[in-house]
Amino acid sequence: MIKQISDHVYVMPFDGERDRPHIGYIQGEQFSVLVDVGNSPEHLSEVLNETQENNLPEPTLAIITHWHWDHTFAMHAFKGKTIAHKKTNDILSQVSTWEWTKDAMMERLRTGEECQFCHHHILIEYDDISEMKVVTADIVYDNTLSLDLGNLTVHVVPIDNPHSDDGVVLFVEEEKVLFAGDADSGEYYKLDGGYDSDRFYHYVKTVDQFPYETYIHGHVGPFNREETQRFRQTIIDEEL
Repeated sequence: MIKQISDHVYVMPFDGERDRPHIGYIQGEQFSVLVDVGNSPEHLSEVLNETQENNLPEPTLAIITHWHWDHTFAMHAFKGKTIAHKKTNDILSQVSTWEWTKDAMMERLRTGEECQFCHHHILIEYDDISEMKVVTADIVYDNTLSLDLGNLTVHVVPIDNPHSDDGVVLFVEEEKVLFAGDADSGEYYKLDGGYDSDRFYHYVKTVDQFPYETYIHGHVGPFNREETQRFRQTIIDEEL
């Protein structure tokens, strides 16, 4: 069930079993926006059904936080316009050429192009992997992006982080809500879920310059600022 986080910000909760991350919904007077689109058309459909049942306007834009499958593989099923950073779009362009057969998936796993964690959860989410489709974004930006939704301003900012080279965060200025994607998670493709400590501390120092009161990570939380600090301290104690 979708949860209201602030006056105009909602979140569809993550599902760890299927590796479905939080999907954000920002209700603007002129435009309503999704934050990421989910890992399959079924996932996206569940999100949109929840918005409809709660009498929320249909989102016409979707902003992607990073390229990973659980955040992007429903892009082709989204009826509005998708927005991605150039780094993200370049990777999606490469992934869009992938063949979706068991043999092709196993070969990518063997070469390290795919990671075991994602491979495992893709097979849980998709009964028929031949139905999988990856597309690039409709709108591509470089550097930063700010959107005026009518009553809300959304700032989209790339930050070097320990999880993915293309990651961005979204800050809803008026409601002090920050969507982090998975930015303070580990690196699953190069470090098997481990952390580059320099990138972690750089990310924390940079993102904490935003005056957020609510922090939405893709797979935990949401947190207030104090809870966010405790979450990171656990990472420091256990991973760094």
